[in-house]
Amino acid sequence: MDRITHSMMQEFKESMEISNISDSDLFEIFSSYSIVSKTLDDTFDISDIVGANNGNEVIPSGIISGGGNDTGIDSIAITLNGTLITDLTEVEDIFNENNTIFEAVFVFIQSKTSSKFNGSEIRNFGDGIVDFLSLKPRLKQNNFIKNRWEIVNKIIDNASNIQNIICKVYYVTTGKWVNDTNLVTKIESAKADIDELNIFGSLEFIPVDADLIQNMYKESKVKLTQTVDFPKKVLLPSVNKVNEAYLGYIKIGEYINLIQDEAGNLRKSIFYDNIRDYQGKNPVNDSIEDTLSSDKSDRLVVLNNGVTIIADDIKIIRESITLVNYQIVNGCQTSYMIHFNKDKINPETYLPIKIIASKNDEIVTDIIIANNSQTEVKKEELIALTSFQKKLESYYASFTKKQQKLYYERRSKQYDRRVDIEKVRIVSISTQLRSFCGMFLDVPHMSSRYYGRLFKDYSERAFNDENNMLIYYTSAYALYKLEFYFRNKNLPKEFRKFKYHILMMLRYHVGGEKIPRFNSKSIETYCDKINQVMFNSQKSLEEFKYLISIIKTAVDDLMSNEITSKKSLNDILLAELKKKNSKI
Repeated sequence: MDRITHSMMQEFKESMEISNISDSDLFEIFSSYSIVSKTLDDTFDISDIVGANNGNEVIPSGIISGGGNDTGIDSIAITLNGTLITDLTEVEDIFNENNTIFEAVFVFIQSKTSSKFNGSEIRNFGDGIVDFLSLKPRLKQNNFIKNRWEIVNKIIDNASNIQNIICKVYYVTTGKWVNDTNLVTKIESAKADIDELNIFGSLEFIPVDADLIQNMYKESKVKLTQTVDFPKKVLLPSVNKVNEAYLGYIKIGEYINLIQDEAGNLRKSIFYDNIRDYQGKNPVNDSIEDTLSSDKSDRLVVLNNGVTIIADDIKIIRESITLVNYQIVNGCQTSYMIHFNKDKINPETYLPIKIIASKNDEIVTDIIIANNSQTEVKKEELIALTSFQKKLESYYASFTKKQQKLYYERRSKQYDRRVDIEKVRIVSISTQLRSFCGMFLDVPHMSSRYYGRLFKDYSERAFNDENNMLIYYTSAYALYKLEFYFRNKNLPKEFRKFKYHILMMLRYHVGGEKIPRFNSKSIETYCDKINQVMFNSQKSLEEFKYLISIIKTAVDDLMSNEITSKKSLNDILLAELKKKNSKI
């Protein structure tokens, strides 16, 4: 392995707080994380992709299969509308919540520390994918592979409700890809076999060498910067808290460079602050598509309201403009339709555009709301912009001891470029809601389900301005500590699926069954009891081992992929906990 890749792996290892791992297993995690980071819109917790295999080595379990009976596939990531799917119930929830899924993506990864690309291994990798995607797989499957097979089949069964199903296959080594004819033939043969299944609207088989995986990893850490031609512009008048702003129109061919990466994939993360996600096929989007793909596409400049972009910084050099760390806050639907129809559009077609440079939270929030005021903005769509979320972000920052430090991520990937922050200490809004609901609202069976449903049912109750901030930190820190022990093999892998149930049991066992009001002063004392146990490595590990022993006693089938979604499990575990405590 070359020194640069090895150095990046070690940096990654520290950021994920992983120990006792071989270089080959670490490379699987490192490469899979770097690749999946390009697929997912949102920040994802490393706990969702790191676990343990059938042996004793650490292997990611959210996307990494590892171990025996893996059908020759190291990693599998499945997304629906940009959401990473790790449980069958999430698939059911998403289809119940959405009439149409605009995109399902299956990512398969094989990683080798070898400095050469091996044709036989490429062939075996392709055969493993074909077997995995078949109705009746012949190869023996471990529990992880079986679970993902069930998820994939559920998605394929609902293919009529999905606009596009995409397959991306990555074969990774530490060597150099030189388009060797024999290897290209092996890849084309594997692609043909997968394509014969008639599942995918789009299929890519990508050989990843040391240079490419290094670039993928670096892209996950640096600010997004893009330069395009923008001659048709006027400088807007000076505005307080706005560095500069321009109004004009841009050629579609140039705009595509802003919304797509070098591989032609849509940069979904740039729409995070848009409030509304892509809405799929509807009359408005159909109308945009009709205009773009017709001989009347030149009318777009007068028919479309245009797009609004906010950037941290913009630089003008003659007729070009460079955007640094930018977000498209209005124009998500237009951007998606341009992306989907890029091959049909005249690149000389013009699109109205407004570009604003500001780092001020207040003005950015006002711009986002103003540019999305055509229709009612729902409360849940503004969650990341609320004063409550800003206050929670500041509260997390008040913990100064390194051991106790966590970082609340109010905006997607806001800490990704901070090399001084361990990624596992970042708490997203999703992670916060899941941990809080599991620990303090006694609904751990809901925490592992589709986030959209959890948010709809519990966000108003959970994110309450009157609540004491400590309850949020307490639940998130307990989850961080629990995931740390799973990640570093201190706790058995098969109990990770019960993590939100363990949080609930932790509160009852350490804090006590009677919980103070969330807005009372006494809730701080209650949470402090839990935190003091979590801050102590020996006590926290002993506590989690004790709670796991209760699960082991109470649950008959630990391998069941559906047990954690059943509400009845909550009462069973709490009854067993109470029973065991009474005997002590």
